[in-house]
Order: sequence, then C-alpha cells, then structure tokens
Amino acid sequence: MRHPFILYIFLILGLSSSGQDYFNLDVKGTAGLYSGSESPFWMHTNRRGRLDEKTFYSGLLSGTAIFEIDNTRSFQFGGGFQYKDGYDDGLKIDEAYFSYVSPKIRVDIGKRQRTDLYQGLSVSNESILWSLNASPFPGVSIETVEPIFFKFKDYGLGFKFSFGEYLLDDDRYIDNPRLHHKSGHLVYRSQKDFEVSLGLQQFVQWAGTSEEFGRLPQTLEDYGRVITGRAGIDDVGGQEVNALGNQIGSYELKMKSRINDLDVEFFYNHIFEDGSGLKLGNFPDGRYGIYVEDNRDTFWGKDWIKAFMYEFHFTKNQSRSRKSSLEDGADNYFNNNLYRSGWTYQNLIIGNPFILTTDERFRIGVNIITAHHVGITGKAFKLPYRALLSYRKNYGVKDSFFPVTKEVISSYLEVELMKGDYNLSAFIASDIKSVDQSNFGTGLKFSRSLF
Repeated sequence: MRHPFILYIFLILGLSSSGQDYFNLDVKGTAGLYSGSESPFWMHTNRRGRLDEKTFYSGLLSGTAIFEIDNTRSFQFGGGFQYKDGYDDGLKIDEAYFSYVSPKIRVDIGKRQRTDLYQGLSVSNESILWSLNASPFPGVSIETVEPIFFKFKDYGLGFKFSFGEYLLDDDRYIDNPRLHHKSGHLVYRSQKDFEVSLGLQQFVQWAGTSEEFGRLPQTLEDYGRVITGRAGIDDVGGQEVNALGNQIGSYELKMKSRINDLDVEFFYNHIFEDGSGLKLGNFPDGRYGIYVEDNRDTFWGKDWIKAFMYEFHFTKNQSRSRKSSLEDGADNYFNNNLYRSGWTYQNLIIGNPFILTTDERFRIGVNIITAHHVGITGKAFKLPYRALLSYRKNYGVKDSFFPVTKEVISSYLEVELMKGDYNLSAFIASDIKSVDQSNFGTGLKFSRSLF
C-alpha cells in the first residue's frame, strides 16, 4: 500500500512539539469471535476502515495536540497507528493531519478521521455518499464549521460549503486516481430553534494511470472540466463521453428543530450519477430519515432512551424509466466501467455501506436495495448501551439480479461495562438470513487515555 510518508511523518512529529495547550494520547483495542466465515455486518461496518469482514482483533494508538492562537482559533495536529488482522492485516496509518480551526472555517492537510454526527446510530452519517465505513483519504480540504449568514451573526439566510482534493493511494484498477469533492448548501435559521438547509454534494474520481489507456486526462483544463461536470476532450475509449471521470453526487435536504427539549432532525439524500439523476429521473432513490436526541436529564422519568435514529434506504429505480428504447436507462450506483474499483477505498465502500462489494471485494456486487434501519442509545439499569437493527433486501446489480431476493436482518448491541481511567464495553451481533445461514459474533472493546 502506498502512502505519502514524508507528509505523514512530518505531521506525526508535530505531536512531540513543545508548548502545546492541549495534548492527549489514547490506546484502543477490539477483540471478537464470530461463527461464520465473516463477521456479522455491524461488527465491521462503519468502523472508519479499522475493521473488515475477517478481523478478529485490532489495536490503535492515537494522539492529538492543540495550539491555541486565541480564544476562538487554533492549530491542531493529530496522528494514529493501527494494527489489525483480516483481509489487509498489518500496521497502517490511521490518520495524520494538520488543521487550522476557527469558529466558521476549518482547513485540513493530511488524513483526518471525520466526525460522527449521530452517536454511532446512523448507516451513512451525514451523506449517502460518504459514511464512516472506510478510512479517510489523504488530501487538502476547506469547509465551514458553522453556517455563514449574510445579515445577522447566528440566524437568517446563509450558506455552508466544503472543497477538497484527495489522492486514492490504495491498490486499485486505476493507479493513483485523484478525488475531487465539493458541496454547497443554502441555510435558513430562525431565532426559535428551526433550521433548514438545501444543497448538493459532488465527488469525482479522475486522472490516474490505466494499464489499457495509459495516463488518463489530468491537465489543468481537464481539472476545470472535473469541477464543472463536463465531458473530457478525450473520452478515453468511450468511457468518459458523458463526463470526465467517475462523477457521483447527491441533493441533500435537512430540517432541524427543538421541540420540548428534544432535538429533531429530518433528512433526505437523493443520489445521482448522470443527467437523468440530476433531473430526478431516478426518484424515489435515496436515503430518508429522522433523528431525535433527548437533552433532558430523564425521558418520562427514565434515561433509557437518549437518542433515536430511523433511516430508509431505497435504490431500486436507478433511472430505469427513460422513454427512449435505444438508450440504456439504468444507473449502476458506485460502479464505473473505467474506474472499476468503484466507490471504494482500501476495498471498503465509501458511501452507504448497505451497498456491497463482490466476494472478491473488487467490484460492486449489490447496489439495488431496500433497507430499514433503527438505532437507539441510552442507559439500561444504569449501563450505557447502543443498539442497531437493520432489515434489508438485496437485489444484486444492474443486469444481474439474484434469482431469489436475499433478505438479511442485522443486529448489534453494545453495553458499556466500565468508564473512567479504563473503558470497557461488551458487544454481541448477528446476521439472520435463514435458519441455516445465521451468523453470530461477540467481543470486547477497550480504551484508555494515557494522558
């Protein structure tokens, strides 16, 4: 596996610099057993690339240093090394980054793990395109921390944006492709705890080197076409006639409010990969959901439920209803004919993890799905817990449907047994496909802050 080691080492060395205002060093470990040939779905999914389907144990050493510029701005360094067994066993860099953070803007250089926004309850975190399933990519990015409002400081009409350039440095069908990312959202926030945002997000895999076509388009002019979503000058054997690179995006709608001390959020992500999707020709495909977080000391006198998440995922349309009989109307989410490793990084799905790779982990094997998912966290008998339950139907991929619909019920329950200088949790998980195809797993998670 290739990494920009010089950059990573430079960033890690920042952890040992003197004069930091804040410094911590953490160690974490996971160990599990399972009855099948691979672990149950929720034992390895959304683990930031730290676990895969064959992992039994893993360990992580990570640190963060924060240097305050003033009361609102800071420079931050972070880094971590991980060891695990599984498909890609061995020692690897989990993250290594330098950041500038202000109340409104954040700039990252390197490889930084992204924030979990829903207490580990969501399938896709904030986006159907970018979950917490795979490792972060090395690169440079700038994003708004909070919306920037046009007239007033904290409310009214405003906007959010992000812009990033990354390198996919894993082993892929196309060697060393680049990844362009941008997003933009209009935001309205009232003075009475109501906020709505509407916008879009776009990713483009482009450039790199192909064994068949050689060095792919990667000039400054090509980069301009990537940013604007236009076709390339050279369509690379007919593979980039519609748009340069592998382009994927989503429309995103989010509404948030506070109702009787409950934070409530509704969201919808509409996925698109071409012009028909941009025009909503693949509706109702997407991700729908609601998240509720309880900020009261107790809920109906108890603290059993502190947060709740429900998500519905649907990708069966895929623009199959185009009127022209001469045109193939079907999309093929997360797959691409030229960039055949698809929407993956280190053989793990980057976006919605209900979309699956093949058994060989080379191509997308399932992207036509319907799925219901529920996540709950709270305390039971004074022990903090997190519970996940998903029911999904897998229909395969374009032009290759399974003979019989495969239905899977996946569950996960984690209970925190110790919290303090040492943290210890126990978990159980299962996949139920049929009576003779059930898979069960159990294990322990350990963490400690060294200083």
